[in-house]
Amino acid sequence: MWYQPSTSRGRAQSSAWIAQQRGFIFISTLLLLSLLIPLSLSAIARLQTDLHISRNLLSSLQAFWIARAGVAVGKDWLENSGPQTAFPVSLGPQPFADGSYSVTIDRLGGGRYRVSALGQGADAARRRVEEIVHIPEFTPAGVVTSDGDGLHPDFDDNSGGTGRRIPDFSLDGRNHAASGGLSASCPAISPFATARSSAHSDLLAALGSLKRGIVERANSFCQADGGSACTPGLFWVRGADSLPRFRGDACEAGEPGCFLNLNLSAPALRATGLPPALHTPPPPHDHGPFAPGPVPLVHPLSPAQRNHARKALLDIVDRLPDLPADKLLFLRSSLPAGTHTYGTPEAPKVTWIEDGGGPLDLDGGAVVQGAGLLLISRVVRLGRASLNWRGLVLIVDDGDLRVADAEACGHILGAVVIRDNAAPNTKFDLDRVRAGPRCRPFTVSYSCDAIYRALSLFMRTVSFRERLDE
Repeated sequence: MWYQPSTSRGRAQSSAWIAQQRGFIFISTLLLLSLLIPLSLSAIARLQTDLHISRNLLSSLQAFWIARAGVAVGKDWLENSGPQTAFPVSLGPQPFADGSYSVTIDRLGGGRYRVSALGQGADAARRRVEEIVHIPEFTPAGVVTSDGDGLHPDFDDNSGGTGRRIPDFSLDGRNHAASGGLSASCPAISPFATARSSAHSDLLAALGSLKRGIVERANSFCQADGGSACTPGLFWVRGADSLPRFRGDACEAGEPGCFLNLNLSAPALRATGLPPALHTPPPPHDHGPFAPGPVPLVHPLSPAQRNHARKALLDIVDRLPDLPADKLLFLRSSLPAGTHTYGTPEAPKVTWIEDGGGPLDLDGGAVVQGAGLLLISRVVRLGRASLNWRGLVLIVDDGDLRVADAEACGHILGAVVIRDNAAPNTKFDLDRVRAGPRCRPFTVSYSCDAIYRALSLFMRTVSFRERLDE
């Protein structure tokens, strides 16, 4: 016989057991939740902290690269500024990306500049970086500087006849702006500067011989009322009095009438009609073959000036192998015709005329134009062509730039430096240039801005650091 417990009693026991289990589960769940909630809150807090740290790192990194961009802007400003700029210079704040940069540029001396930039990113992040850069520092004392034995000039255009013609080429030591007009931003310099006493003496002797030859020609072809073979320039030299203004025989500079007192910078030497004083060329062409007059025609470099110039030139030569490819161009063969551009004022270049074993000819109406540094290490003959250069022309080793045709034209806006190889030949000979209908005669005009722009191509970083003072 089967035993069956009372239904009500079984149900009561089941209910009690279920209640016990429910209480146990409830308590366990509460205990588990009490453990999981703090852990979850802690994880959420850590996640928020990590996100905050990551955001701060990102903002700080952005601020750092904004500051680096500011330094690049400062260096670009240095490349395009002039040497006469007053320092310190402040740029910005300028918006950039999600922040802004502010730049300060200081001149430290010796061709060194400090470019400091503060970058500000999101969430007020700030980073400051500082870069010290160096630009070769070269301020010429002469439009044409001879660092060596000398130019060995004779200022003779081989025209023959009595005395010498007034040279048609010009060396203008007045400072010129980029436009070619006169500028007062830098003081005037001498037409020539020499590093050796022998070269200095040779130049003075050649200039004295030129003055004497011009006086001889003026006194031979001109009369008090002019003369059929007398040019306006020679007439001014001779003068309108019954006796010539200058003597052409042996004399001392202390005598007012000595040929040595002829002013080769006088605008009347370029007169186009009579009377000469009323027919001079307009500025900036209002000068004779060598200008300006207030400074000596030949400036002897002091030992300090000579060493400073040589240091700057060595710095240029040493930096050539490190120049980026987009800044360095080469001219290796003759150019018989056409227009050829090597750099522009907005994007100057270093153009290297390499030693190729023989002369390189510019002829046939060719036009060569460029900006930056023109490095000449072989003989360049300028024939019936034009050379227009803005910047610095550096002639080294066996290099030379000589006029081979009377119709050669051109204009160098900047300066010419010759590191002579001590050969006895004439360097930078412009004597054959003649005024003609094709173009103005060859002229070299000093420009401190053009020289600085050429030297800035050799800017290099000396040091870089991040400043933690802010």
